[in-house]
Amino acid sequence: MKRILFFSLILMASCDYIEDPVLPFTISYREDLYGPAPTFDAATDFSQNVLIEDFTAHKCGNCPDAAVIADEILEAHPGDVVLVGVHAGPLADASSAPFVTDWTNAESNYFWDQLDFQANPLGRINRSGGVGNFFAPTVWVAETNALLANSSPLALQMSVNFQADNNHLNIHVNGQFNANFPGSSHLVLLITESNLVDYQLWYNHEPEIVPDYDFKHVLRGSVSGPEGLNFSDNALAGDQIQKDYTYSWNSEWVPQNSHIVALVYDDATGEVMNVMEAHVE
Repeated sequence: MKRILFFSLILMASCDYIEDPVLPFTISYREDLYGPAPTFDAATDFSQNVLIEDFTAHKCGNCPDAAVIADEILEAHPGDVVLVGVHAGPLADASSAPFVTDWTNAESNYFWDQLDFQANPLGRINRSGGVGNFFAPTVWVAETNALLANSSPLALQMSVNFQADNNHLNIHVNGQFNANFPGSSHLVLLITESNLVDYQLWYNHEPEIVPDYDFKHVLRGSVSGPEGLNFSDNALAGDQIQKDYTYSWNSEWVPQNSHIVALVYDDATGEVMNVMEAHVE
């Protein structure tokens, strides 16, 4: 009954600088340490990949069912769909036992504040309709399938490698345009981590408070800040753009359980032009 009531309710190429709202820093690629940046082959696949941003919370009893839907979409479209679990909102509060782990961060709060209507669970699908738009989990499959049928003017390729001796993560993102894009775009680099076990409320589950819930694709932070870094201006068909960065890794995150999500969005609409992820290794 709780679930029914809820769903009825919500029906620098190599040197870039980022300013607030998160943290100001430079993330220049350390060619002095790691040599020239890699090159990428010419792109041949301009398929549209899909980003699902699942706005979730550990005190949201309907959220695990939404996570099941998202996982099923991933299984149906391996490599074509990227999932980010955005923990945010009042139900993500960590002030009362046993929900004392704070899964929120500056990025998740920033994305939450963008929404036209704030509730858990709901999702953005490639930020279709703008950054404030959202979809109930019941329509995630249909919205994802519709977008996957399209092509994109931009193909993305990415290489990441973790340098344990220096605790550095090198990230190389290559974008190739298949059509003219007269506007501007931004690149956002997010960090997700899986295999995080903690308490989660789950309606119609026994027990209702799950002590060993497996949190997947949790947004942990970003390399670029939530607004991202400039990627293109007035690109032409055939243009190739590469961005290379060296990021100081947060030692609290397990590299083997983490992914880098690279998404490029249209500045004019906020919609995702294309997205991909790479395992940290």
